[in-house]
Amino acid sequence: MNLKINKVWFFYASIQIFYMFFALFVYANLTQLGDTRRYLQGPNFGRSDFWYNSTTLMDTVAHGLSFFLGPVLANLPFVLLSVYGIYYAVKRLRLSKKQLIILLGLLSFPSFSIWTSIASKEAVAVFFMGVITGYIIDLIRNSTRKNYLLVAIAFYLCAIFKPQYLIGITALLIYLFASRKLNLQGLGKLGLLGLFFISSFSILFLLKDQINELSFIIPAHFRLDAGSTRENTIWLEDYDVFWNAPYGMLISFIGPTLNEAFTKATHLLVWLESLVIIIAFVIALLKIYLIVLKTGNLNIFFISIFLTVTLWILFVHYPFGALNPGSAIRYRSNFYGFFVVLFYYLYTSYLTRYKMYMRTNIQNENYNFQS
Repeated sequence: MNLKINKVWFFYASIQIFYMFFALFVYANLTQLGDTRRYLQGPNFGRSDFWYNSTTLMDTVAHGLSFFLGPVLANLPFVLLSVYGIYYAVKRLRLSKKQLIILLGLLSFPSFSIWTSIASKEAVAVFFMGVITGYIIDLIRNSTRKNYLLVAIAFYLCAIFKPQYLIGITALLIYLFASRKLNLQGLGKLGLLGLFFISSFSILFLLKDQINELSFIIPAHFRLDAGSTRENTIWLEDYDVFWNAPYGMLISFIGPTLNEAFTKATHLLVWLESLVIIIAFVIALLKIYLIVLKTGNLNIFFISIFLTVTLWILFVHYPFGALNPGSAIRYRSNFYGFFVVLFYYLYTSYLTRYKMYMRTNIQNENYNFQS
């Protein structure tokens, strides 16, 4: 069994390495690969602020690797870093070979793999978000095998690269701690979820003016003559950043609109990928819904775990992706692996509990029949 799993992981790592070469020698001819070239050139190499400035850190590490490995193979450590992040999280799931292949298939889409298989902040993000995902799963399962040093490094990198994600992650950790410390049951966990929404809306209300001002600054960072940037029609009036958040969160996750998908081949491929991802999520949710109907048991705990972190991350992500589909997909790759692995863990846990429920019912029926 271990040999088979190793073969699956070897194949997955090989696919990601393939994407590295594809990105460098094919995709780079179609569009700019973010800041990969400047990281390898290292204009800020050696500056003393590398320990708290993500760009300087990338310049220092990537340029150092380029000096020893060359401009192509310098990307390889970033590939391995992102693969390890996925592996660290996924190995905590109790999956069959078929389930593992499905999960890794969802994590092998070009729009995700291209940006995370080169010298990029996205590759680093997949690593630290993967470790944080594994830590969260360990907490949910009350596992004692936590690697606190690695987890501390992951949170440190998250604070440097994506500090806005820590809002949702912290909310989730507070929910898990409170739920376990107070020994809450169904209604208690539902009440705690309600408290999360009240607290979140309260925080947004208190910071509404600052967030509103930032929303009018963001469009200045997107040039209309640069690629696929859309005209700003989303933040025109005061507090549009809140009123238009549901649409903005959706379009920032999907990337191109349907109309944009038919104007550019790469947009069409990304739109189709996003469609497949959403369909996969919907199918899984429908299965859970049918289980709830059959058993009459809705697991508030699992729902709360996913909502508390994903809603916050989608909200802080959407200003960076609402005006440009390319930026939306690129930045989505930072948390896409986190979403997929966490959701897949909760989904398979739900299926496992359902199978145990059905097995118990069958045993009880057989016992009653024999009696």
